[in-house]
Amino acid sequence: MNSKSIHSLSEFLLHAGTDYRIFDLGRGVYPVASQTFLDIENGKVCPPRPRQQHAWYAVVFWQKNPQAQRYIWFVKFPLDEQGLLIQASRNHFLQIIVDALGNQIAGEQGSDELPDNPYTFVPSQQLMAQFSAIARQALDDAKSEALEQAKQYLQAPAIIDWQQLPVQAIADLAVAIDEKQAAHIIENFGHFSEPFLDTLFSSLESVSLPDNLQTFFIAQLSLVAEDEAQKHSMLGLLRALSTPEYHPQINQALNELLDKISQPDMHLLSVIAGRHDAQLDTLTAQRFLEAAAKADADGAYKHELFIGLFSDLVQIPTLRRTMLTLARAHQENPLMQAPLSALFNKAG
Repeated sequence: MNSKSIHSLSEFLLHAGTDYRIFDLGRGVYPVASQTFLDIENGKVCPPRPRQQHAWYAVVFWQKNPQAQRYIWFVKFPLDEQGLLIQASRNHFLQIIVDALGNQIAGEQGSDELPDNPYTFVPSQQLMAQFSAIARQALDDAKSEALEQAKQYLQAPAIIDWQQLPVQAIADLAVAIDEKQAAHIIENFGHFSEPFLDTLFSSLESVSLPDNLQTFFIAQLSLVAEDEAQKHSMLGLLRALSTPEYHPQINQALNELLDKISQPDMHLLSVIAGRHDAQLDTLTAQRFLEAAAKADADGAYKHELFIGLFSDLVQIPTLRRTMLTLARAHQENPLMQAPLSALFNKAG
């Protein structure tokens, strides 16, 4: 096999005799259909969840037998101005893996190890735990041995030592959350340790919450919004409420949050941009950009905060038109005039 005889990463994995699954890691962790990934690779469609002008993926592959070991590559590819994957970068990565591994990428005579290159990355511990939980659920692999202990902690936080719970056990708990477990969270919410809640909130980012838990978290978000001492909890609740679909109640909660927060900052805006792009309809997106402009000015970021948030959101395919329309329509908006001028000057 050589890089000139193959034309995509998908084709390489098939020629190497592996089964594989793709997961999008751009904004949460979501499985990607093989054909969709191929279309993204070939520049036919834009990656739906880009971040920082890149598409981020986990590639899980294994030999075609039931006991085969799983191998994982974490890869990121830069995007062009239209939000499409730059195929020259994908081709360069193909050259690297063919030169390094040939067609033996997994198994006794092969390896998944790649030389240093600009396309691979190491996820944070929390993202790795999220990904591992979601991937193992999708592939029906074994869960954390401490999962039962995590479930017991939900029911009896005063009895179970939270410090004995691995991050992976909490992530495995989160991806399979049901209404019964959600009820335990609601009942014992005030008794959980803060580190446990931090991990739980992050682990729920890519999970469809049971209705009772989603309603509870929205109510909690409203309670802590105006309390500076509860800011950490507010950001955690926002992460947990992340969903890839528009949700009227979550959209309303975000708008109420933007009403209540007199001094928005980089951390709040980053969580909204990174986890709630689906809630940014035209009005909410405008209010978000106004909040970004205010935070930019208050923090003396010289418009880099505003430009960074705008540049990140404009590459999301479902938001591109909204963001460009708002940028054109609000050039005389007193709040956005200066950062938009800086944005256009930088783009020009």
